[in-house]
Amino acid sequence: MSFFTSCRATFFRKNIQGKIINISSVVGKEAMPKYAAYSASKFAIIGFTQALALELAPYQINVNAVCPSLVDTERVTQLVNTLSENDEQFKDKYVELLQNRSGLVPLGRLATRTDVANIVSFLASEQSNFLTGLAIPVAGGSMVH
Repeated sequence: MSFFTSCRATFFRKNIQGKIINISSVVGKEAMPKYAAYSASKFAIIGFTQALALELAPYQINVNAVCPSLVDTERVTQLVNTLSENDEQFKDKYVELLQNRSGLVPLGRLATRTDVANIVSFLASEQSNFLTGLAIPVAGGSMVH
């Protein structure tokens, strides 16, 4: 935490406007069974984001979080294969999701790295200058509140 405090002090001294973008997870917005520690850590990132947004707003520093759902990457595929070794039902559900037959993601697919990067790019741009303290889900409509 002292490193972060030192970084903030530099912003204040130099009167630099800026953006801070944290990465959390949809599990930080809505807990998931069997993932208590992971959920808690992601909830903490969102709480930290909100508190920091209020603290840094007078300095024109925007603080937001991006909350991706499951992102279709090689790592996820490896994880699914590992988990599927002992749970064929798990693999079937995952395959169903990927084949667009599941109602879990209304847009019909998992998030991609590009989907997440696009939200980060938007938050880093001047177009988001009036947004702060948000935790934005990148979840294809699976988190509609």
